[in-house]
Amino acid sequence: MSSSTEAIKERLPVAQVIGNYIKLERAGANWKARCPFHNEKTPSFVVSPSRNTYHCFGCNRGGDIFTFVEEIEGVDFKRALEILADRAGITLTRQDPRERSAEARGYALLEEATRHFEGNLWNNETALAYLRGRGLADETIKRFRLGYATNDWRVLLAHLRAKKWSDQEIERTGLIIKSEKGYYDRFRGRITFPVANTQGKIVGFSGRHFIPGVKEEGAKYINTPETPFYNKSKVLYGFDKAKQAIMREDVAVLVEGQMDLVMSHQAGLENTVASSGTALTEEHLEMLKRFSEKLVMAFDGDEAGFAASERGFNMALAKGFDVRVAKLPSGVDPADLAVKDAEALRRAVGEAKHIIDFYLDSLLERGLEARALKQEVARRVVPYIALVRNRIEQAHFVGRVATALSIDEAPVWEEVKKRERAAFETQEPERAAAPPKTKERRIRDKLSGLIAWQEAKPTGERSIDVEAARARYRTIPGGESEMTQGERDNLVLQAEVYYGGSERLPAEMNELFASLEQELLERELVQAMANLRLAEKGKDEGMMEQALARCHELSRKLNEVKQKFKYA
Repeated sequence: MSSSTEAIKERLPVAQVIGNYIKLERAGANWKARCPFHNEKTPSFVVSPSRNTYHCFGCNRGGDIFTFVEEIEGVDFKRALEILADRAGITLTRQDPRERSAEARGYALLEEATRHFEGNLWNNETALAYLRGRGLADETIKRFRLGYATNDWRVLLAHLRAKKWSDQEIERTGLIIKSEKGYYDRFRGRITFPVANTQGKIVGFSGRHFIPGVKEEGAKYINTPETPFYNKSKVLYGFDKAKQAIMREDVAVLVEGQMDLVMSHQAGLENTVASSGTALTEEHLEMLKRFSEKLVMAFDGDEAGFAASERGFNMALAKGFDVRVAKLPSGVDPADLAVKDAEALRRAVGEAKHIIDFYLDSLLERGLEARALKQEVARRVVPYIALVRNRIEQAHFVGRVATALSIDEAPVWEEVKKRERAAFETQEPERAAAPPKTKERRIRDKLSGLIAWQEAKPTGERSIDVEAARARYRTIPGGESEMTQGERDNLVLQAEVYYGGSERLPAEMNELFASLEQELLERELVQAMANLRLAEKGKDEGMMEQALARCHELSRKLNEVKQKFKYA
């Protein structure tokens, strides 16, 4: 393994890296958690500080910090390496200097813009007075790095130009707009709310109109457009500050706007995130689910607010979330309630009802005539019951509805099943997700990358016999697979990073081959033992003898492989 990866691992313990994504609990010398890669009730995901690795005994995923970041962030090895090197404060010499420079300069530019807006705010008593009047404490303003974009056309542009950023670099971050007359600032006369990614880096801004004495024109809020740094489908406002509290409390609170988010945190609800006026996406829900499967929606306390969020409710229920609704006074948003009565906001969140109970109780409180009530329940409540994954929970809600309507459960179940069938028939095909890499696939990738890396070297500089390695690979079932040039380049980079500078490359190659052969034999042995149990159950002596012989043969081969560490 190269000095770069070793240095990164030394600076970033495995529990620290994984603990930034999921909630870990101490289990003796190790840590355990519910696996973030598959649904499970009992934790089977184990993190071993002594080995600096993790393994899930439920889905068989495992590896080191690089493997984990690849899978949890959905990136390739190259990007995982860059993410972890950045966190560790290590410069990668193999990274394309132009790519590294462009990305680093972009983040630095966004950071400088944040500081510029902050300076403007603290020099503008009117804007500060407005925020304080909304109930924000100075500490909260500083913590969320709120700022102010003055009502000028090119003040930020001039500031950033003076700091040696080009117009093209500034435009790439979404901070300026190009017109026939040249560039001008996107955010003007607005309170600015910096938006950060999961790692806490500023990626964009949301700006609220604020020009004293001038009536709002156009949108009350404007946001950074899609850029190489900002993807609204993958960013939740405040998530970087809320994720630890979400793990600690085992529940995420979702609000709609920036002010709702900031005031909720100030009121003590630090596990709050905001959709920032954009529709809740599947990517948002996947982010939240890594930390908790409980979600409390705290939107404006009126019918329109919840109706607008119906798609989000549906997606969350379909993904297995326990979705609850905090009942706020009609027409009052979380920010207003936080100012008037912070304890009332905390109580509303703490007493949040499951969405099905919330809607059912709301309908019952309206005192509708019996037939009208049944129609409304069928229209508003039953569709949510059909989305609940857990059959026991589903049965609970069916029973509740039947009792509330004074009818038998059978027609309620019939309606639920009808909704489920309709949803199944009309749902859009899901995007094909890349299957998780198996242990076998990871070993094969390392082998292929190592061979390709050595093959690219001049013959006199190679540390292994490439032709002999390929010949050995061909003797193993499956052999080498076809690769695109991009896949090949990524695997070569991975091999160079892992094995560059190694003085025992032939031995490490042998270990990879042995690991691959062992993995294939173990899989065969599991199948052979299953065949043996099947033969025993059927009392088929001929099949039993065959299966037993196969088990012995595979066990013998496994023992041989464990001792075999040289080329065939």
